[in-house]
Amino acid sequence: MPGQPAIGVTLTAFKGGQAKSTTAVNLAVLLAKRGLATLLVDCDPQCNSSGLFVRWDEVKYSLRSAIVPREPGEKPVPIESVIQPTRIPNLAVLPASFELSLLDKEMVVSANWHTRIQRALRPIQNEYQFIVFDTAPGLSHLTLGALAASRYFVIPIAPEVWAGEGLRLFMQWIQEQQAEEVFDAQLLGLLATRVEHGTRISRTLLQQLRANHEYLPAFETSIPKRVGNEDAVQARAVAGEPASDPDITAAYERFVIEALKRIDELEADKGRHRG
Repeated sequence: MPGQPAIGVTLTAFKGGQAKSTTAVNLAVLLAKRGLATLLVDCDPQCNSSGLFVRWDEVKYSLRSAIVPREPGEKPVPIESVIQPTRIPNLAVLPASFELSLLDKEMVVSANWHTRIQRALRPIQNEYQFIVFDTAPGLSHLTLGALAASRYFVIPIAPEVWAGEGLRLFMQWIQEQQAEEVFDAQLLGLLATRVEHGTRISRTLLQQLRANHEYLPAFETSIPKRVGNEDAVQARAVAGEPASDPDITAAYERFVIEALKRIDELEADKGRHRG
């Protein structure tokens, strides 16, 4: 078992439709396929990422169960009882449920609310090398809790008319929370998703990411848009499985290589080494 605390990576986005859950799942899957013990934590009440591995009607405990007691006077469910194995070797999932919408409100009124997820995961921190957090679109206390439990975060961004302005406002919110010391996770990079290279709007997005790289790092890899990806989601297929799109799998494999290289460089700068 790994002996160092896991490296947390949060996937977050300012709105839906950015391929955030798809990216979280495929990042976790491809880390696991590289032999790295990985936990996927679903912090989104929509349950999109954990739903690819666990049927919603089969979820007895969710992230909320490990944080909030079911009855007054009781203790939360041990985190080990909430985590479930998946069909992918080296990958486990901490599933979401619709109850997470309650947790987002409950975190507001609790002391040190932003550390609730981090504290819940503490008993299993050394059992994994990576913990990947999927979050709901937009601004929420659950997203801040995931960021507080992470060292790094990735922002997927799709080519849309208002993508640049939405990203600017989202980054402003993130910087305000960092200034208030709610979390100190570092931006690993922006990831262009749902890219159609033949369209002007996709080319404009890629040009903007390259132009702003100095102060907003972006990955060289971009994730293509494929109609077949919707079929893969319906089939609950993830990167590398027969029903998945090979071009999307290849793009995510390049992204993971890039992400690991950046993490290794940043960890080395801090005098740490990835386990």
